[in-house]
Amino acid sequence: MTVKIPKIDEIPVEDQTSWVLTLLECINALAEENQALRDEIARLKGEKARPRIKPSSLEGNHKNPESSEKRPGSAKRHKTQSLEIHEIVKVAPENLPSGSTFKGYKDFVVQGLEMKRLIN
Repeated sequence: MTVKIPKIDEIPVEDQTSWVLTLLECINALAEENQALRDEIARLKGEKARPRIKPSSLEGNHKNPESSEKRPGSAKRHKTQSLEIHEIVKVAPENLPSGSTFKGYKDFVVQGLEMKRLIN
């Protein structure tokens, strides 16, 4: 016999006495303990426990988008912004195939590159 346990906000305000709230807390605690015991029995029998499914975010459980909190990772900065650039070198492409077209370029920074001529 499965009975839907009402949530506190589903009960009219005039019916929310301290006894009703206490009984709802007890019922929810017993339901959680009952499910934990069912999971333990299933585990001991070698069966899988009931999966824990997170509540849908579409039901209004989301945070207020107008809050001043920034999301983690939103404070981005350029890693090369504080580097001291000693030299800028433009490298022309060699051996371009005939009929090739220029589609733009992208700047990039090479760090810690040291070039030496080997003497044989």
